[in-house]
Formats: sequence, C-alpha cells, structure tokens
Amino acid sequence: MSESAINPLRQLRLTAAAVAVALPLAFGVLALVGLPWTGVETLWLALPAILGAANFVLLPAVGTTVRPLPYSAPETDARRVSLAVLRTVTLLRLALGEMPALFGLALSLMTGSLWPYAIGFFFAFPQLLWFAYPRAGILDDIRTKLEASGARSGL
Repeated sequence: MSESAINPLRQLRLTAAAVAVALPLAFGVLALVGLPWTGVETLWLALPAILGAANFVLLPAVGTTVRPLPYSAPETDARRVSLAVLRTVTLLRLALGEMPALFGLALSLMTGSLWPYAIGFFFAFPQLLWFAYPRAGILDDIRTKLEASGARSGL
C-alpha cells in the first residue's frame, strides 16, 4: 500500500466506524427518552425488515461495475481515481447499509415503540460491518477490478 493511500483509507475506516458506533448510541438514546417496547402494527415492523433483507442483495452489488484503469494512466492519476472509486463505493454502501436503521428510527418516533428501530438495527449493524467497512477483502476486490487492465491502482 502506498503512503498516499493510507490517510484517505484511514478516513474511510473512521467514517464507517463512526456510523457503526452511532447506531447503538441512537438505540440507547431512544431507550433513555422512554420509548417503550410496545406492540405496533405489522406494517411498521415490516418496512425496516424489507429494507434490511433487500440490502443483502444491494450492498454486495455496489462496486461490481468498477471499470479498470486505463493501462496508460499516469501513476498519480491512477491513484487519484482509485481513491475516488474506493470513497464512492464505501460511502454508497454506508448510506444503503444504515437505511434500515434510519427508517426504523423514523418509524419508532412515529409509533412510539422501540421495535421498528430494533429491527432496523438488527439488519443495519452487521451489514455495515460486513459490507461497508473498507476491510482487506473489499479493498482487494476493488483493487482487482481497477487493475484488470494491468495499470497499478496505488491502493
């Protein structure tokens, strides 16, 4: 890994970790505010569950269409483009990954129950850690796609 790829990668990892930490904190705040574990209509429970289930297909698909870098690309341009691709894929996966929890939060505030957020959290938290956090497997996958033409990505 090159020197210039370390800081942006660290920033992406910190961003992903901050989102993952914010989800349980929001759960605690809702509990402290006094939202009860009361029953709600099935529709309000199904919405975060449907979003969470759909994310098992959508999140891995984000980043599958990364095009290879041109073979003749200068090293600085290739590194800049590679970091932009990594940032875009990570932020898109973060946005999609936290969607069940955000919908659950809104539904919890609307219904006055913790159940919708609990269901959204149940789906969102592991999906963020598995699909959105820029770990080695995700980096290798993006690097492989970028370097398919033989150009070095600098990641």
